[in-house]
Amino acid sequence: MGASFSVAYNVFKAEGLPSEGSFFEKTETALSENMPFREELSGFMDTARYISGVRHFDNIYIGSEGSLLLDIEKPSSRAFSLTKNYITSFAERNQIKPYFMLIPTASAILQHEIDSFARLEIYSQRNLINSMYSEFDGAVRTTDIYQTLYDHRDEYIYYHTENIPTALGGFYIYGELCNRLGIEQKKLDSFSTAYVAHNFYGSLATDFFRPYSAPDFITFYEYTGEDFGIIMEHKNVNGTSRITEKLFYYNEKVFDDKTDMILGGISPVIEITSSENYGERSSILVFGDSSAKSWLPFLASNYGRITFVELGLASEELLSEIKVSKYDQVLFAYSTASFVEEIPLEKLEYVQ
Repeated sequence: MGASFSVAYNVFKAEGLPSEGSFFEKTETALSENMPFREELSGFMDTARYISGVRHFDNIYIGSEGSLLLDIEKPSSRAFSLTKNYITSFAERNQIKPYFMLIPTASAILQHEIDSFARLEIYSQRNLINSMYSEFDGAVRTTDIYQTLYDHRDEYIYYHTENIPTALGGFYIYGELCNRLGIEQKKLDSFSTAYVAHNFYGSLATDFFRPYSAPDFITFYEYTGEDFGIIMEHKNVNGTSRITEKLFYYNEKVFDDKTDMILGGISPVIEITSSENYGERSSILVFGDSSAKSWLPFLASNYGRITFVELGLASEELLSEIKVSKYDQVLFAYSTASFVEEIPLEKLEYVQ
């Protein structure tokens, strides 16, 4: 350890007392050139930066309430054009007008947890969503839930240490979906509440961030309709499937990712069928990502059949089994984080 410290010391000595920016840049350069104990020293420097008031590390901001706010990068123009082209082509091919929703991440909604100067550095997801929606020019029905989430920003609508909404955040997303899809929203008191998996830390809470972040908990909202019952089937690319009669799993020890207690996690294809009769709009085909764990259980109380597809996980064989004509509605619902990474919408060509 002494050799690495001496290298950093020599940098400081040669340069004099540098400014904050050059101090950390020169230190990190010195550490990167000396393998022994580099990680330990890098962690030491991050801690020193935190003590000095820095709250931005790589692309994560540490919020005043213990939230780890993962910033997203500016998407390429390619992401906009590909999303528009693939979804409009899908709509024309299947003679259906789908719905499209982009869900902002916590860094867009919980900016009040970081200082005003740092907010200026965060990429504007509001502009991203507006720009993408304008690309469709009426060919797709868009659903804007940004303002709704912002209005409830003081509530527990995002996990502190995972980059997805909580179940409560999902309820507000579900409400906006109901308005757009033309279905009746169930009130929150129509769902029983159970609090499970207390004091857990998600994937964002690495060893460095954990001391500065708040622990999370999971809430289940289960629909209490008298005749309501569901069958859920998780389909895998190897041809196997898992069938249950529940949307929630109370045994947290089963899952490394505690948010997988909702739905049992995300599979390539999830089929959810209900025992209730929902009339004209009884089935919906949903293409989405892990953010669906927050709102999909609520939507299950409104449809007799939901097919959820994670295109990034699904195979050509699984997708070719899906017949769009058998559904009343089609919804594309993604986190802005997935959009930036470019959703594999080219796989839509396998859906019939």
